[in-house]
Amino acid sequence: MLKVFRDNLKYLSPVLWAVVAVFVLFVFVDFGATVPTGSAPNDSAVTVGDREVTFSEFRSRYQRMEEVYRQAYGEQFSPELARQMGLPLQVLNSLVAEKVLLAEAERSGLAATDEEVRRRILELDVFRTAQGAFIGEAEYQRILKTNGLSSDEFETSLRREILTGKLRQVVAHNVYVPASEVEEAYRDQTESAAIRYLRLPATEMSGEIEPTDDQITGWYDANAEELRRPEQRRVDYLLVDTARVRESIEVGDDEVREYYDLHLDEFTQNEQVRARHILLEVGADDEDAVRGQLEAIRGRIEGGEDFADLARELSSDQGTREDGGDLGYFGRGRMVKEFEDAAFGAPVGDLVGPFRSPFGFHLVEVLDRLEAGPRPLDEVASTVRSRLVAERARSGTEAKARQLAERIRAEDLKSEEALQSLSAEDESVVFASAGPFGEHDPIPGIGRGTPFTTAAFGAEAGEVSGPVQVARGWAILRLEEIVEPRVPPLAEVRDQVRRSVVTEMGLELARERMAGARERLAAGSTLEEVAEELGLEIIDSGTFQRTGPAGNLGDAPAVREAVFELSQGDLGGPVTLDASVVLFQVAERVAFDPTTYAALSEQTRNNLQTQRVDQLLASLVERRREEMGVTYNRQLLESFDLLDETQG
Repeated sequence: MLKVFRDNLKYLSPVLWAVVAVFVLFVFVDFGATVPTGSAPNDSAVTVGDREVTFSEFRSRYQRMEEVYRQAYGEQFSPELARQMGLPLQVLNSLVAEKVLLAEAERSGLAATDEEVRRRILELDVFRTAQGAFIGEAEYQRILKTNGLSSDEFETSLRREILTGKLRQVVAHNVYVPASEVEEAYRDQTESAAIRYLRLPATEMSGEIEPTDDQITGWYDANAEELRRPEQRRVDYLLVDTARVRESIEVGDDEVREYYDLHLDEFTQNEQVRARHILLEVGADDEDAVRGQLEAIRGRIEGGEDFADLARELSSDQGTREDGGDLGYFGRGRMVKEFEDAAFGAPVGDLVGPFRSPFGFHLVEVLDRLEAGPRPLDEVASTVRSRLVAERARSGTEAKARQLAERIRAEDLKSEEALQSLSAEDESVVFASAGPFGEHDPIPGIGRGTPFTTAAFGAEAGEVSGPVQVARGWAILRLEEIVEPRVPPLAEVRDQVRRSVVTEMGLELARERMAGARERLAAGSTLEEVAEELGLEIIDSGTFQRTGPAGNLGDAPAVREAVFELSQGDLGGPVTLDASVVLFQVAERVAFDPTTYAALSEQTRNNLQTQRVDQLLASLVERRREEMGVTYNRQLLESFDLLDETQG
């Protein structure tokens, strides 16, 4: 899905790219926003100090990007997907960050002049003729209108971009990256290695180990504090299971039709075409020569050769050539003007081109066309039905849980037997027990760090909670017991202690065996011979760098550090790793090259400086947010279920 997203984004018009660059200051977000009923466009969605993010700005930010995501994700894009990605909160925070940085730029005495805005407009190819002159006011306004923008809106966004760019330059001026850090970063990026290794798990030795009672007792006495358990809780609970509630819900065809009729805007699509293309970049070649090459390709297609095969062989577009040049479906405003005019101006099946765009010369075949308007009910009926069932199951589960809690309170049903009896009355209600569990422990079937745990640790013994939401539905807890912090007696944890003793003894034996294997390798044995003696497989790690995972060994810093001190062919280890012992030979080693580093050190320094500037700006935003104060519109947060996420 992400590949589709990246591939589709490259065909945004230059104007929309400029808007994206301005609007997306820290995060790239999108969602079909719904401003709460009764909110005027200029009401505050967020207040940042004495500055405001209006509902109009909030809605505009979403709507500017909505088409990008919808085209990238296709039918998979939905309000539910946007919520899962955390887009509503991200877009709010990006707007807040923008206000903070603009305030900081102005506080620092920075400004964006009208002349700077004019120069920035003329830097965009889409607003210049082939000779580099301005295209004229009328064409400028037309292009902005095509992209859903007014000139005031667009120029204000450019002014903000210039201001934040100046602030970035001020911050960058004060960032210094020492030569030692530049070299270290370059080494991390360019040095690499691969190893062939043997891995002997401690468990392989367990058959040879039988710890004595004295060894078990000794380990327990020496490590008792490691076994200490914090305060724990035992609970009984009733779960109103959303999945079981869903099974009882039926949605009729009339209800599907009614929902569809009332929400036609959700199922309306803009005019779209599906096309594929072959692109030839101009570069230093003569334009007439490139056009001639594409005319020859067109002749081959008209003569019967397959368009997709020729695109895979000849197209300069690396993003689509593997797919035979297929761009998928796209709406107006997605492509540069020349491409859009060609694709939307031709009937299905036609070849168009060669024609010129800022990217080079194109040959386009229109594959399909979707007219603007609502999608037919039969296409979306299953989606509507699923949505209605899911909505009713969610609301029905919560309502049932609240009714159950009210009955428990009214009838004082606090015993285990009473709760079990209630579950027997309704197939969607399950009685279960959990614990003992700590405040930070995962609870089977519930999870870690949920409202369930919060309710359990906020209750008194025997107390019954109100309904709390969990992944499977809604739960009502009864605190059965509070287990005080303690070191459990040996009898209670004997099996756990025995396993720890066996692991330690197994590791010691594995280290001894691997040390002996290394001696045989040093004496002339091959890795294959040693592997056969030990009954182990030789594993190739794959190439890895100085930072990150050590190939298929994963997070193995001790192995990685040892490898980069060695040369190709050298032996390393034994190294203890995750209850196992590793012995290896360096199979491949790309070392630091001083000559290449000298040529690339400045580029590396610039990359590091950019990272530092990003970090400083993010830190500045967080600090200034606290100083300025940020207040979100409660009605807006409630509409996206964001109240909890914006507290504190």
